[in-house]
Amino acid sequence: MTDTHYGPIDRARWSRSVTAVVNTLDADVVCHTGDIADGTVAMRLEQAAPLGLINAGLARVYVTGNHEYYGNDAQGWLDHMQDLGWEPLHNRHVVVERAGDRLVLAGVDDLTAKGSGKVGHGEDHRAALAGVEADLPVVLLAHQPKQIAGAVTAGCRPADLRAHPRWPDLAVQLPGPGGSAGRTRLSRHGERTQLYTSRGTGFWGPPFRVFAPSEITLLTLHAG
Repeated sequence: MTDTHYGPIDRARWSRSVTAVVNTLDADVVCHTGDIADGTVAMRLEQAAPLGLINAGLARVYVTGNHEYYGNDAQGWLDHMQDLGWEPLHNRHVVVERAGDRLVLAGVDDLTAKGSGKVGHGEDHRAALAGVEADLPVVLLAHQPKQIAGAVTAGCRPADLRAHPRWPDLAVQLPGPGGSAGRTRLSRHGERTQLYTSRGTGFWGPPFRVFAPSEITLLTLHAG
């Protein structure tokens, strides 16, 4: 899931329904790839509360989007998601294991983090992947599709970079890595890296979407 954009319009009920849908998927890993809210944690506490009720068999992981930095509370959201039981992938990774198979879940800060003035924030693929064993598959989370270039440069293997749709949602022909805005796309970058771009779960601005249905993505990974 991505781009929940909790904001001035109270969508606590919608947030609860999103959680209910995610929980029907019985996922091993649940990811939130940024733009969690417009505003501070204190302002959006009720709308974000259902995130604490999301179930995952192995891990719940989160990376920041640009709106966490626009709202000047990126660190607050990282801390709050940790309080809710999520793993903030703030240029770091975790390893999950099932039936003896291991998978690396890595994440990087949004592209806007570096210019935000927040100390210790800024996209860093090498830090996120530091110490990863060469033979392990990697799912790398980032908010914007254009961050795929840094992933490939850093030597990422199979990658799932799920990113937000550009505004407005109706501008589906805008070019960009991994496909155009509002359109679901899986693309390949280099020999071993793939990019998945999500249409996003919520909306930003007026409460409507045009030619870009809201998306909660279920990805099933298979051994190569």
